[in-house]
Amino acid sequence: MKNDLDPSGPADESLRESTLLQAVINAIPAPIFFKDSEGRYLGCNNAFEAFVGRTRDELVGKSVFELWDKDLAQVYFDADNELYKNGGKQIYEAQVTYADGAVRDVMFHKAVFFAEQENESGVVGAMLDITDWKQAEAELLRRAKTDDLTGLENRHSLFDSLDGAIKRAKRSNTLLAVLAIDLDGFKRVNDNHGHPVGDIVLKSVADRLKSAVRETDITARSGGDEFIIVLEAVSTQAQAGRIAATIVKKIAAPFIPDTQPINIGVSIGIAMLESNDMNVETLIQNADKALYQMKDAGKGGYAFFKPVS
Repeated sequence: MKNDLDPSGPADESLRESTLLQAVINAIPAPIFFKDSEGRYLGCNNAFEAFVGRTRDELVGKSVFELWDKDLAQVYFDADNELYKNGGKQIYEAQVTYADGAVRDVMFHKAVFFAEQENESGVVGAMLDITDWKQAEAELLRRAKTDDLTGLENRHSLFDSLDGAIKRAKRSNTLLAVLAIDLDGFKRVNDNHGHPVGDIVLKSVADRLKSAVRETDITARSGGDEFIIVLEAVSTQAQAGRIAATIVKKIAAPFIPDTQPINIGVSIGIAMLESNDMNVETLIQNADKALYQMKDAGKGGYAFFKPVS
């Protein structure tokens, strides 16, 4: 009985080779290559040919310096040389460009080999495409740092981002402002129009907040109808106040999620980075205190943090 791999049967021509080794490695979809102790290619599989855009005959006997630009070739050569000298295995990630221009994330698995019969030693490697895995990993990381509803940074991400902003401000001796923002009258939106409409309004609020600041500034949803904005490298305290006033004006404009306008307001508390001993928790606490001071004063505006004497 014949099977699909019987040479006399209707086997896929791509799997037909004169040697068992070549037929086996050609059947593997991951690019595979092997080089001698001097770094010259001894062979490869079909997938590796597709990666480099050259045939096996064009590769065998050549070094990486004859196939790639000098800088990339040096990277490949150094990695192979280190592996050959030290023995063992190498596993590392890299981003590579295929012959067709596609940029892929791959994981190299390489090891030293020695063929006693041929008295030949060298390096063998396989390239595993991990692009989809890397993209999924990036998406999970994005979701971990992002508020699902508004697309802004979430509270967890805010703390990390603010910590970095504080360090940059201290190094460059620049001003930094934290704005604690709370929507006024938002509960009525949910009560009178329902949570789906409330969610639409929150998304619109997020868009208006982002439009009021620079792309480099940090905009986060810290919870419910509360937001935090971090203004980096503001020139003066007055500049932070002008941005807060712009936010108050933008949020005061009616929201129209359907046919009926919805009006809400906003109160803002502002804390400035004033000394080197201030940290994330201190700045947010001060901004929250300023926010409550604003609400006590009548809402619908902004106030700077003032220590209680």
